Amino acid sequence: MIELHIFTEEPSIKNVFDALLPRILSENVSFYIHPHQGKKDLEKALETIVPSISKTPNVKILITRDQDENDCKELKQKLLDMVNSNCSCDFFVRIVCKELESWFLGDLQAVEKAYPRFKAQQHSNKKHLKSVDNIKKPSEYLRKIIPDYSKCNKLPKLEISRNIAAYMDINNNKSTSFNHTINAIKQLIS
Repeated sequence: MIELHIFTEEPSIKNVFDALLPRILSENVSFYIHPHQGKKDLEKALETIVPSISKTPNVKILITRDQDENDCKELKQKLLDMVNSNCSCDFFVRIVCKELESWFLGDLQAVEKAYPRFKAQQHSNKKHLKSVDNIKKPSEYLRKIIPDYSKCNKLPKLEISRNIAAYMDINNNKSTSFNHTINAIKQLIS
């Protein structure tokens, strides 16, 4: 039995993994998601919790973190440097470009299913949605285009991740970082 442990920067991505992993993993893989309360909390776990978990037989680890304003390659290397010497199992680091909400923008059909007042067809041909990972503030963009939240000051990230994740298509997403993350999971458990 393989144990997949996923370390995340924040709780909203846990909703996504909770919805997607049962569709990806076989019966011989169990999963545990370790959400953290921000970047510093995640980094502390990489130095303290990952080393002990990684010594358990048949464990695989995935670490995810939002890119935000960071250089993707530098951020990934920083996380790799933190884990490389302390991890005794197979692991991957995946950077979510720029934020988790890019993954939702990469699957407008899932957004429409979660929020029927939103019409995916009205947005699917917009130029900047061809490269959703390049949108500077995807959470702000998503808030503006979903009628249910357009008048809110802030996007309710836990609620929106729970609602949209239930409908996400694992094989049809325009977010490159989403696809890299799904592929990393598949490689870890193969």
